[in-house]
Amino acid sequence: MAKAAKEKKKEVQKGWASDAEVQRVSGSLEELALGFPPSVRNHLKSAAPYLAIAWIHFLIALPHLVKAAKKVQAAVMMLPDKIFWAILSFLVCFFGGIFPVTIAAAEAWNLCGGIECWEQTKVLLNEFMKVADASKEEAKEEDKDKDQKETLSSNDIIQKKMAVALRVMEPEKVSTSLSTIYVAWIGVIGVLRLQFARTVTLGEVIGSKVYKPISKIEPAIESVIPEDYQKWVPVVTRWTCKAIAISLAWWIQRIISAVHSAIRGGMIFAEYLVDFLHEKGYLEVEHKDTYIDEAIGWSIAALGFLTQLACGFQLPWFLNFFLWPIQLLEATIVW
Repeated sequence: MAKAAKEKKKEVQKGWASDAEVQRVSGSLEELALGFPPSVRNHLKSAAPYLAIAWIHFLIALPHLVKAAKKVQAAVMMLPDKIFWAILSFLVCFFGGIFPVTIAAAEAWNLCGGIECWEQTKVLLNEFMKVADASKEEAKEEDKDKDQKETLSSNDIIQKKMAVALRVMEPEKVSTSLSTIYVAWIGVIGVLRLQFARTVTLGEVIGSKVYKPISKIEPAIESVIPEDYQKWVPVVTRWTCKAIAISLAWWIQRIISAVHSAIRGGMIFAEYLVDFLHEKGYLEVEHKDTYIDEAIGWSIAALGFLTQLACGFQLPWFLNFFLWPIQLLEATIVW
């Protein structure tokens, strides 16, 4: 008995997923992979154990993530609206040049119906949680009849999970949520491509212009390179000029984004702050009737931009631990 308990404990200690659960989900994924072409099927089968572990850990972490999100939302809801937006605008002043693509995506998301998408995301998450709860109840029923559970194939398990999802989810809600999120995301992608395609195009044009005088020194470069590799000199030189020019164009875009976000964030911060102080009776005028907000806004904007410039538009090391999700989001959107 003690040996069996020890082996069971050892089995569960494989992350948070037991070997039996990993094998069950992995078998389902391998069964699902049979419907794909051979080239894709082999990769899916190889990745099935890792995907299974990732999926199990995701399901385990999801309730905790939802709980943490609700606590954060409750804490945010305790703040007055003007103070919340003032704090958010203040932070934007200091990160516009560090996360230019993320901030541009957030603005595009807002223009493309971000508020409605957020509400639909909560609806979709609620539907997903209903499926998770129903699956747990289904698993409890299956545990009572172990003989029947052992006879189920991977394909049967997939079909049962799909049947549970189809039974408890509201099709209209799911359809509306997915459509809203998809349309908004397509709008964001279109805005970002248009905005940052100009940056890449500018860099390529600058690189082409710079290459013309640089090409004059190609004979000198070829004279110190073996004859077999001399044919690569024009290509490497041309692409080097373009790469440097595109990097320069991105730096220009970072500076533009930093200036824009610093001014925009500073002004919004000052307006909300002045209006909040007016509501509390500390100021007799609103932001429309005074120049106090302009003074505060431009001061915060200058401080935000100069701080980013002093940091070289790089995130300070002590913020890496706290802002790594935004760094990951920035890298994902860029690529």
